Amino acid sequence: MTLNNVVTIKSKNGMHLRPAGILSQISSKSEYSDIGIFLLYNGVRADAKSVFNIMGLGAFQGANLILEIEYEDGMEEIAKNAEKELIDFFEEGYINAEVPEEEE
Repeated sequence: MTLNNVVTIKSKNGMHLRPAGILSQISSKSEYSDIGIFLLYNGVRADAKSVFNIMGLGAFQGANLILEIEYEDGMEEIAKNAEKELIDFFEEGYINAEVPEEEE
């Protein structure tokens, strides 16, 4: 199953290294390990768990990306939690985003 949403890069600096790192950390949380989280832009599909993949999109301010979350039966609640957290990240313009704490 798949959840799809359009998210917009609001930061004037586009998707640079710091927000890409935060986005990757959010997407890589252990509770999201069994779901696929991807960003699509200009025909390129990037794994949102990889900073290098995210940076490879070359997304700039005003760019609309498709946030795609793939999950299996029984994972809908986790997928929706990831969806909300990631949409919030983009809607805030990730200016106020905090770096997630490292898991032990």
